[in-house]
Amino acid sequence: MTEQLFANDPALLSDVLRCYQPHCRYLRSASVRVHGEQATATGEFEIPASCYIDATGHLNSVEANICYNQLLYQTVAVLVRHNVGTLFSGWTMDDYWRRQLPDILITRFDSTFRRPITPQRFTGEFTLHSGVARTSTVDGAPYTSLDTSFRFWDTNGGHCAGRVRLAIVTTAQPLGVAR
Repeated sequence: MTEQLFANDPALLSDVLRCYQPHCRYLRSASVRVHGEQATATGEFEIPASCYIDATGHLNSVEANICYNQLLYQTVAVLVRHNVGTLFSGWTMDDYWRRQLPDILITRFDSTFRRPITPQRFTGEFTLHSGVARTSTVDGAPYTSLDTSFRFWDTNGGHCAGRVRLAIVTTAQPLGVAR
């Protein structure tokens, strides 16, 4: 099994972050490493000022969630653009842009903050561990469940980490089915 590395793509990152208000575009660069079906992205972040609260002096859970989302969206965009792996093999970039916000849902977000992280400059890592096709017990609709994790750290020993479960939903097309 070979490993693939996709270097930072500033143009794609700019497109991915377009859905965020300009002052909330925290992810500055990201590279993605793929080994089999697992993808790991490493990104550099800067939060000059909080988008919603007076300065706390540290990365807080709301902004950690925003940073997680930005690294997630960039990772999926890279996988789709380069047609890597089976999870997104049926997607085109047009599919990605159409589905980025309405179809990718966080169903569980657990995080642990060990030491405060300086928000002005820090590093993050997102890992897509696995994906499984499922059927909703509520309405029988197909969806894909993704197990992911993240961690953020700074040069001063700040650290937080977490696990996140996602659901990719659509009423028109289940994930991974070619059109």
